[in-house]
Amino acid sequence: MKHRINLLVALSILVVLVFLFGISSCDKDKPTNVTEQTGTVAGTVSSSAKTFLPGVTVSIGNKTTVTDSNGNFSINGIAVGANVMVNFEKVDYVHTQKVVTVQNGRTTYTSCTLFPASYTTFSASMAQSIYDSGALIDLPANAFETPSGVAFTGTVLAELKYFDPSNADCLNAFPGNFSGVQTDGTEVMFESFGFISASFYDASYTTTELQLSSGKTAQITYQIPPSLLSNAPATIPMWYYNETTGKWMEEGSANLVGNHYVGSVSHFSYWNFDHPIQISDQSTLTGKVVMDDANNTPVPNAQVVANGLNYSGYTRAFSDASGIFELTVKASSQVQVQAFQGVNSCNPTGVIATPAGGGTADIGELEMNNYSFTITGNLVNSAMSPYANANGMIYDPNPTTNEELHAWVYTDSAGSFSVQASNTSTGSQTNALVRLYYDNAYVFSSQFTLTIPQPGEVVNLGTVIMHPAAHLTGRAKDNNGTWLVNQGITFNKNGLFTEGAMMPTVTDALGYFDLEGPANVVITDMIGTAWLQSVDYVTPMMNLGFPSSGQTSDLGVITLSPAPGKKKK
Repeated sequence: MKHRINLLVALSILVVLVFLFGISSCDKDKPTNVTEQTGTVAGTVSSSAKTFLPGVTVSIGNKTTVTDSNGNFSINGIAVGANVMVNFEKVDYVHTQKVVTVQNGRTTYTSCTLFPASYTTFSASMAQSIYDSGALIDLPANAFETPSGVAFTGTVLAELKYFDPSNADCLNAFPGNFSGVQTDGTEVMFESFGFISASFYDASYTTTELQLSSGKTAQITYQIPPSLLSNAPATIPMWYYNETTGKWMEEGSANLVGNHYVGSVSHFSYWNFDHPIQISDQSTLTGKVVMDDANNTPVPNAQVVANGLNYSGYTRAFSDASGIFELTVKASSQVQVQAFQGVNSCNPTGVIATPAGGGTADIGELEMNNYSFTITGNLVNSAMSPYANANGMIYDPNPTTNEELHAWVYTDSAGSFSVQASNTSTGSQTNALVRLYYDNAYVFSSQFTLTIPQPGEVVNLGTVIMHPAAHLTGRAKDNNGTWLVNQGITFNKNGLFTEGAMMPTVTDALGYFDLEGPANVVITDMIGTAWLQSVDYVTPMMNLGFPSSGQTSDLGVITLSPAPGKKKK
């Protein structure tokens, strides 16, 4: 009986196929007026140093392109839809994804910022703590398995990145939208108090991504940005990003401990500490982003951000080809608006009173300031061989403000680079050097004096000889005399939070560490920081005096104690 039913079903399908084939054969020569509705997605990709980023692979479904020398991309023929996922990837950078709405015959603008990835390796059989800036992940021993579910026993390559959502560049790296799906299935807008990206791979076969084994969990500790701390709730939902659906999904929660959120996860992707916000009544702000020049030139694809002043949360939009933007905000409230694009930005507006629900207000022009200039050069070793296809940074090794010079460098096959940078202190002088990460080690140029160029100016450093790093070694313990083993420690310039002001290291199984730095440079007012027993631990302020290239000096034993005003919970 069962076989007879299957036979009847098969015959029915055959009849339908023959019928459809007949229709197709009869109609194949007839003209059709059915046209697929499509639009275009375009935008710009920048680096975290506010430079336009070439060579980024941008994909939507099976359509792919690569950003040009100015970081621009455009993909046409994209089917109309409200949840179109745009993927951004580049080797040695943390990938991200944006979600856009595509309209028929129109161009949708989006942009993103990509951050260099922070890598470390460790044995899968050992418990491990990995650290990047303000993010710490504590992993148990034997934590990982392969995609096929087999326990992984080799060397793990970890990629971890800490993001500060109060920073516009980090905000532009945020995947998806500022909303998420709660455990009950409802979608809600939220305000991020911090997010990280964490991925793990087989170090021998880096295309093999690892996940936590069934029953294993890892603890994430996230340092809350100072500007967000006063409004941080005691308990906050955690959300992971689902790249298949383009949605943030609620899963678990984290507790406020000191100035950190601490929570546990059972798998890895982007993780986000988000507080749901209820904005039931919305209105719209419109305006135009222009350059601060004689012609008030429109700026397309600028990221426009509205920060709530009397409510928690922020929204953003992107300007169109004419510089026009429409920004959704909470009705009858107060916001401050600012626009960003690559190395350029405008000054934040004053307090803007948003219209009543459903209303629209035009806030006029946001004038974008341009302080960008270009630095070029050629990086070689002492034998004059080029550092080909390497990445690094031009920066001030001993900054005094958060506005210090820093620009990410990427060399070509001949060791040459051309990087766009920005600094408002035009005409002033600063110390600078070049740092590269090459063949699993840092190399540095000698320190030189740079006059901050005029906007649009090109400065050629010529041939720059790079040298092996100098080393500062030491051994770390806490204030009870316990050696800090396998512990991430970051030396920070006191009170500063820029890339050039941070020097990370990790202690070994006996508490020893090796800090690589520029030769014959003294970096003042540095503080070592670590996250121990749910408390910030710090060293006294110290100067880090690096010896000659390839040489080692010993700091001796450094002691980290609970930061003043911090209590264990």
